[in-house]
Amino acid sequence: MHDARIPSRESWQRAIEQLGFQTILDETLDVKQQTGFLPAIYAGHSTGFEFTLEPAEDVLSLYSHISNRVGDREMCATFTWGGDLMEMAAALSAAATLTQFSDGIYYNPQDDVVYGAEEAVEATRRDLSSI
Repeated sequence: MHDARIPSRESWQRAIEQLGFQTILDETLDVKQQTGFLPAIYAGHSTGFEFTLEPAEDVLSLYSHISNRVGDREMCATFTWGGDLMEMAAALSAAATLTQFSDGIYYNPQDDVVYGAEEAVEATRRDLSSI
């Protein structure tokens, strides 16, 4: 995403709610400073996921084949979780929303799939409906 499009916690949360996702981000979140575990609530259950912002060039050193889709975007948000489905649901919905809010791209390295903003939201809705 572009650095100028990184939202506040409040803006990101409003966007999550507008898309109808059941994720609530921790109220103390400072999006630009967050590294590591981010507590969240998904569908009324306490959960969380790992979230870090970093320069896009750092991520592209591992995934250079997507650099044409990244373009001139300066930042990358990385979301990871363990084997818990609540963690996954919170992370996926937060990631898809951030992609849409920031006019970013969504990359899933496991499947080597790149989505635009609308595609990310629709794919996340499909994934969440299957769990």
